[in-house]
Amino acid sequence: MEDIPRSKPICGKPTNSFFVNKDRYLRLQTHKINDITPPISENESLLILITNGSGSIIINGVEFNLKTNTFIWLQSYHTFTIKCNSYEPLEFKLFVYDYPLSSFLAFKEPSHNAIDTIVDAIPIIYLDDKYSERVNDLIDEFSEFDEIFTPGASLIKVSILGELAKIFIDISIKNHSSNNVSSPKPLAWKAILYMSKFFYKDLTADSVAKIFNTTATILNRDLRNVSGYNFIQNLNRIRVNIASSALLYEDLSLSYIALHSGFSSEVVFYRIFKQYMHTTPIEYRNKLITQNNNSVYRGMIMSSCLMQILNYTYDNFSSPIDLKIVSKDLFLSENTIRNIIHEKFKSSYKSIILFNRIRHAEALLLTTDLTILDIAINVGFNCDRSFSRAFKKICNMTPSEYRKLHCEVKQDE
Repeated sequence: MEDIPRSKPICGKPTNSFFVNKDRYLRLQTHKINDITPPISENESLLILITNGSGSIIINGVEFNLKTNTFIWLQSYHTFTIKCNSYEPLEFKLFVYDYPLSSFLAFKEPSHNAIDTIVDAIPIIYLDDKYSERVNDLIDEFSEFDEIFTPGASLIKVSILGELAKIFIDISIKNHSSNNVSSPKPLAWKAILYMSKFFYKDLTADSVAKIFNTTATILNRDLRNVSGYNFIQNLNRIRVNIASSALLYEDLSLSYIALHSGFSSEVVFYRIFKQYMHTTPIEYRNKLITQNNNSVYRGMIMSSCLMQILNYTYDNFSSPIDLKIVSKDLFLSENTIRNIIHEKFKSSYKSIILFNRIRHAEALLLTTDLTILDIAINVGFNCDRSFSRAFKKICNMTPSEYRKLHCEVKQDE
């Protein structure tokens, strides 16, 4: 990895909601830039794939080159500007990546290793042919469901976003482990990462400045130059974004969320949240429930019981599990599990397991040479006949047809 250049200051106040609004969750966005965007600072995370042209992106004062198949994962603590450097427009595809929803609907929380990688690694990777083909295939698959907002379609779309995020994390972990010598990073970059990692601590500009052998004055100046926000504003934005994610869980009280997000009290949390989100925490939570149908799962308030059920399902999807086993292992009644799944998904527990198995089977069909029977057994079916029947019901084709179709597409390309 090349040395990261010195910080480049932004020009003007950062713009919010440039790529993000309530109608853009679980949607594929396509953009063309002929010049340069204003400084942008979103309250959500973004996954971006450059599809044509060349240019650059400045993230928290650090400039990176952009070219076709550049894969970018921006976080809410990034302030960035995208610039086109050629006569042709810079073209890219973009998704809003919603952490709580993706964890919820992918049935698994990210590991500590993954979280550390997301925070510490460079937010840009350059895909080789193998990975670019896979990423483009996933985006094409997502586009097939882009205009469909049923619970099933939304579940598929979030699952695809989870696969895109996993590809980014896997490559980043590989790059991170092979890069034995850390590249030097400018002050503001390091400070923002530190605040994002330790937001729950009692941080001050003086205490963080001492960690990096500088003064609070210099730290505040550098932060304003690259992000448009001083120390306390950056820290409050990070904490508010953490809190807004926690508000999606119905079992969490405001006092717990305030403490979890690093605020000194519920009163302080309430005041700062309203200042940044222009609504109270309770109003924000209520808006999530009553959003339009285009954001099926963004408006879903989640319970710890539901997370417990889905995480268990993810970890055991290939095992012969049924409601009795789940009920016994989780100490929940079968009726409780049925009611929770039906309320949130309008589906059955059996259907959730089936869908999970088919999603894993699709990946095996595309990435391995395993026989249909081996794949069937690998994902939890007892024979290839029942597997093929279930696969066709969900994908409208047999496993063999699915594999053949995608192989032919690759050959044509």
